[in-house]
Amino acid sequence: MDRLITLIILFVFAVPLSHAGEPERDKGISVHALPKRVADISGQPWGFQVTYAEYLKPEPGQPVLQSVSDVLEYAKKQDQSVIENGLWVVTTHPSSYSDSEKEFQNKVKVELPMNNIPLFWVRGSELKNGFKRY
Repeated sequence: MDRLITLIILFVFAVPLSHAGEPERDKGISVHALPKRVADISGQPWGFQVTYAEYLKPEPGQPVLQSVSDVLEYAKKQDQSVIENGLWVVTTHPSSYSDSEKEFQNKVKVELPMNNIPLFWVRGSELKNGFKRY
């Protein structure tokens, strides 16, 4: 009987804790990967355009991250709670990106998890299927 009570108590406390650490997009860093050729047409900088959120550290303008070091520096200057909720990347059709842009994206997919920053990725047309975690 004591074992049963112990198991019930453990279950009651363990289940809420297992969900407490799940990253949430609306508490992390959300970006759109703007292709260079589209950026050139619209007169904007290419790269990961950060979506404004009040919980992010203030910037003089919209941050655009164009290198792995840019991404890491931007993420690491945020509060720990933001870092724990990760980077959420929305891309467009893969053919929209040059080889160097794809290389940048692949490096981000390797480096962020190595730096304990959760990374989530989705193509915009597939948002309904959810993000893939790296």
